Amino acid sequence: MNPKKELDNLSRSIYKLENSISSMENHLSQYKMNTVEINKSIMELNYRKEKLQNEVDDIQSQINFLASLRESQRPTEDDTDERSLFDKMFGGTD
Repeated sequence: MNPKKELDNLSRSIYKLENSISSMENHLSQYKMNTVEINKSIMELNYRKEKLQNEVDDIQSQINFLASLRESQRPTEDDTDERSLFDKMFGGTD
């Protein structure tokens, strides 16, 4: 689980989706689509959008997990005070 790599992959996917939409818009201007083709395209884009949103949600979940892990590893005030007292008593380095 590498959130940065997954975010990069997601960015590329979004870029591809934007290109696909742009291509579709160009395609639409070239000829008139019938209702079935339009509905199919909308469904495909909605499916891809949902898939990408699920990836975003997964990445956000990983980011939240890592952020909480980081917070749990930070020294508390008590830990800091104990170290300061130790340093004062035994000449620890700062």
